Amino acid sequence: MLTSKARRRLALKTSAFALLGAGVFGVIPAVAALAAPVEVTYLCKPTGGEQTRIPFMMELRTPTAAPTPSATVTVMWDIKQPTNTASQLQATAVITPSSTVVAEATVTPTGSPLPSAPVPAAATATPAAEVAAGAPMPIPTMGIVVRPTATGMATIKAGAFSLKVNGTVWYSCEPGPSGGPSATLVVGTSTATSTSTGTPTTTPTTTPTTSTPIPTKTTTVFETVTPTPSETTTSPRSSETPKDGADTGAGGTMGPDGRMFLAAGSALILAAGAGGLLMRRRGVSKG
Repeated sequence: MLTSKARRRLALKTSAFALLGAGVFGVIPAVAALAAPVEVTYLCKPTGGEQTRIPFMMELRTPTAAPTPSATVTVMWDIKQPTNTASQLQATAVITPSSTVVAEATVTPTGSPLPSAPVPAAATATPAAEVAAGAPMPIPTMGIVVRPTATGMATIKAGAFSLKVNGTVWYSCEPGPSGGPSATLVVGTSTATSTSTGTPTTTPTTTPTTSTPIPTKTTTVFETVTPTPSETTTSPRSSETPKDGADTGAGGTMGPDGRMFLAAGSALILAAGAGGLLMRRRGVSKG
């Protein structure tokens, strides 16, 4: 069984999920409504007749990509008849497939990217089939051609329009107090690059001349110089004969003779050998 704290936490979570679901499902229709045509009421008057209120579904469609300055931009003005047949704009006579239906209008742009002068809009269409008298009047989709001069945002607002059949005005329509439909045009940065069409200047090209060096042969002459002995100078030599015989490097002044060392060494070796034999013999006799 849930405690009071657990029930409270469960109630809070349920409320949060309910609010989140309402927000998600409430935003999607709002976004869709912004992209869909809106209802705009116009007062339309046939030639020689009385004025009638027509709730058209209208939309000004701007390009999906942001236009740039000095580029031609076409905004489409789409006018659809209301779904209620009693409120529709009706044809006053038969319109044959060979007839031409023309829609003409005027729009007013505002904003720095576009000039403020009124801009015309027009379209011509030929019915694919015969339109009987009293049937819904065909309305061609008009194109509005503008040319931005700078970057920024501009507003295009539609005004009155008229419908002609074979050159004769059938209806003249003007917006109600709320005015006609409008659209915002965003003009981006121009990416156009200037191209020079002048005559190119030819710059002479100097071709360097490569000189091939002539190799120089170097001959090295080695001269052997043999020294010429000079006159031999004969100097008188004095000879001294030793009194005690020739100085052969041994005896006398060089100290004791080496043979004495050899004799002493040999005697020590013999004594060591004799001592060893004597000790060996004693060991054998004891054993």
